[in-house]
Amino acid sequence: MSESFGKIQNRILSDARVKAEDIIKEAEEKARRTIEQAKAQAQKDADEIIARAQLEAGALRRSILSSRIRANRLRVLEEKNRIVQSVLHSVEEKLAGIATSAEFQDALKRFVTEAVEAVGAEQSVVRVGFREASKRHFDEVGKIVPKGTKLVIEEQPIEELGGVVASDSEGKIVFNNSFRARLDRLDTQLLVLISSTIFSE
Repeated sequence: MSESFGKIQNRILSDARVKAEDIIKEAEEKARRTIEQAKAQAQKDADEIIARAQLEAGALRRSILSSRIRANRLRVLEEKNRIVQSVLHSVEEKLAGIATSAEFQDALKRFVTEAVEAVGAEQSVVRVGFREASKRHFDEVGKIVPKGTKLVIEEQPIEELGGVVASDSEGKIVFNNSFRARLDRLDTQLLVLISSTIFSE
């Protein structure tokens, strides 16, 4: 009887050991799978983070490069503009001193004729004023203006650079044919012409 009880006890213990080993193996397998899944997920997350970081770094590099290119282009453009303005200033200086040149009489006649024709009045007022011009410079002008035209010789150059301004007798119609006005009318074209000439653009 006691022998049978011992066998039963041994069997129970043996079954318990087998069951415990199975439970341990299952737990170990589950733990291994969980660790592998965690590692795989961690690797996946890390890969995604790295990929995002690389994309952001690439975008940042392109942005920095683009900013540098824009800054360089802006510097080149500013320098070109400085050169063009310098040329324009030189042109203005030469125009302002035209009264001392051989071309003055022809230019003056053309300016007066254009201004009178633009106003189109029978009785007009023509104001002329150039730097370093004396009254004898304007003797020829009196011969080309229509009868009834009042010629006014200004002591100072008109709008700094000199030129001609014509109006009707009441001052309602005015045509400004000064160098400054002519340059303003040509503004964009002139800048493009100077720029293309200097920089071959």
